[in-house]
Amino acid sequence: MKLKKTAMTKGFFKNGKNAKAKRLLFFLIVATIFWVLTKFSREFTSTMHTKIEYVNIPETAALAENNTKEITFDLTANGFEILFYKFKKPKIEVQVGEFYSNEENSFKLSKTELLRMVSANFNRNLAINNLSVDELDVRLDPIILKKIKVIPKTDIQYKVGFKAVDSFVVTPDSVTISGPSGSLDKIKSIGTDLISLKNVEKNISESVKISTRNKEIVSIKPNTVKVKLEVAEFSQGKFSLPVEVINLPPDMEIKLVPKSVTVTFDVSVNDFTKITKESFRLVCDYSKRNQDENFMLPFFEKSPDNVYNVVIEPKKVDFFIFK
Repeated sequence: MKLKKTAMTKGFFKNGKNAKAKRLLFFLIVATIFWVLTKFSREFTSTMHTKIEYVNIPETAALAENNTKEITFDLTANGFEILFYKFKKPKIEVQVGEFYSNEENSFKLSKTELLRMVSANFNRNLAINNLSVDELDVRLDPIILKKIKVIPKTDIQYKVGFKAVDSFVVTPDSVTISGPSGSLDKIKSIGTDLISLKNVEKNISESVKISTRNKEIVSIKPNTVKVKLEVAEFSQGKFSLPVEVINLPPDMEIKLVPKSVTVTFDVSVNDFTKITKESFRLVCDYSKRNQDENFMLPFFEKSPDNVYNVVIEPKKVDFFIFK
């Protein structure tokens, strides 16, 4: 019996401590609630931020750069309202179409008008003071047309032995873009969507869209172009060509070392038989010689248009003067 009474006594004290802690916590919570209610029921003045949204912009104009995107003001209200509007941030919608005139590229909103727009965000009349701007100056750029060159964006991998005969042909080679004048001044050309092809061995003919990544451009006409590229199988040709000297004084005799050079080039298989030694004329200009080291640089005075990657070896020719 004695042992049982001792256990019951300990259990009683344990339960009593829990009840005391719970009561203390309850009164602490109640006191906190009363403190919050008392504190937030009072009026405060807090600085608020409001974003400006420009809407209803006419098709003949676009917002210029560096227009005001945000203003601040002081709001006097109770703590709960301040907290509410900190989360639900007020905003101003500027109906551009109501104020914009084609004759002028800007307009101003007075401080009174701004206060009216800010006040429209609140459920009751609250004190709004200290707007960060005295007036809102809204600037627009007129929409203009501009013709610019189209540059195809490509990633072409050719089959072994095949190459492009010439550069890409784009039809039309230019398009007309529209947008704000201040932005279009910087745009000199426009690209296409990527043309990615592998193992190419035939002529390329693709319809491809103009890239629309530049957000300053309002419209593009036409928005699709035709891109063509002639592709052919190539072979390498090689000739040993004599070097001629031009602008040599009539009373002077020189010896060239070497007298001929090797010319290698790429040419399409279809044109290979059309290329002969007579298709080239290789010369050195004595008037442009290197006088310190006595050498000249050979260059082509005549060469075919349909050969590519032409290489001359050696790249310089020494000379000796006979006196």
